Amino acid sequence: MKIILNISIFFVIAFSSFLVIYTKHQNRIMNIQIESVEKELSIKVNQYKELLNIKTNLLEKELMREGFKKSLGMDIPSKDRIIYLDLAE
Repeated sequence: MKIILNISIFFVIAFSSFLVIYTKHQNRIMNIQIESVEKELSIKVNQYKELLNIKTNLLEKELMREGFKKSLGMDIPSKDRIIYLDLAE
């Protein structure tokens, strides 16, 4: 009777220790997956910020163009229509 009790206690302790090891392993795998998702998210956030910066710059240029057109009644010519003058002698 005492031997069966000792063996059963041994199996309970062994099962408990394997369960702890398995839980730690699953936790580690989950943390690795979370880190990879966070890395992808940070890359996407940085790309979004770059796109917002480009959008802001384009909008600013367009608003300046409209402001020039309204205040001066003039359009900024395209690059192929701009004439550069060399004023150096």
